[in-house]
Amino acid sequence: MYQWLVVVHLVGLVVFAVCHGVSAFVAFRIRGSRDRSFVLELLALSQRANQLAYLGLLLLILGGIGAGAQSGVLAKTWVLATGAVLIAVLVAMFALAAGFYYPLRRRLGEEASAGGAPLAGDALAAALDNRRPDLLAAIGFGGLIVMVALMVFKPT
Repeated sequence: MYQWLVVVHLVGLVVFAVCHGVSAFVAFRIRGSRDRSFVLELLALSQRANQLAYLGLLLLILGGIGAGAQSGVLAKTWVLATGAVLIAVLVAMFALAAGFYYPLRRRLGEEASAGGAPLAGDALAAALDNRRPDLLAAIGFGGLIVMVALMVFKPT
């Protein structure tokens, strides 16, 4: 059973990384764009990919907890530290990304339907011209490197 739980854990990791990678590439691709419909289309793609990424995250967590329970390592320092890093990365990335991309989607989608001037052209480029994708990538990759190191070296 342990090996199957590890497989679920790793499949979840792959699904999460691939699907979440779509959002990362979208974040970098839309920066500086002036085409409102292109940005909206990519943001919708990112949102759909993230929905699948959450399924991967669920598999990753369930498989990891199950494998840890089967092998009796759930209370080990490296397992607890890995969980803490995962939670910290998820909270930090959600706060930074949601606080920017949800309002951006709303501004792009609602202004035109509410009769206001749509966010487009130079105003859109100004809204997208920021370093948020760089910060999100640094947090995500940094957290992933720390978690992999904890799982490989297993410090006590």
